[in-house]
Amino acid sequence: MPTIWEYADQVAAGDTGPWQAATRRTAILLAPTHPVISLPYRMPVHQVLVQTTALVVYGRTRTAGTPNHVVTGFELATWVADHVLPGPDAGPGATATAVRRQLDSIAGMLRSTGHHVPEPGPRALHRYSPDPVVRLWHDLADIDDAPGLGTFPLLCLGVAAMSDTFGPAIV
Repeated sequence: MPTIWEYADQVAAGDTGPWQAATRRTAILLAPTHPVISLPYRMPVHQVLVQTTALVVYGRTRTAGTPNHVVTGFELATWVADHVLPGPDAGPGATATAVRRQLDSIAGMLRSTGHHVPEPGPRALHRYSPDPVVRLWHDLADIDDAPGLGTFPLLCLGVAAMSDTFGPAIV
């Protein structure tokens, strides 16, 4: 199992600028609860947690409006509280609306930092980008178009894992 630091460097995908800084900040925030990242066969919860957190940290850092902004666990907890999926008692369409809000929020942050973030679509090889941030966006926002795999993007799992990690009971 890789350490959180090794995995954060993998997520940075060779970047040496702001994206790498965001992945390293993510490692700092997650190291107390996730010092190593398990690589399971079926449900990659820890990897998706790191990846989603890195996108949010990157977006919040770059759009904060103050130079050298450092994202805190409290800031992530606040962001997550505004973006969690509704419970089972929510009305019709509430979950789809919340999923769209998660996607739009992160895509908006990334677009405002200059990335060309496409709309989510079906997972496909032609949806490749040389930009590591957009490549990760594809991994988390695109969905598999195969029966039985569900219609929720992995990003939803990442936000749920962020809620477990940075939620009000934790911070």
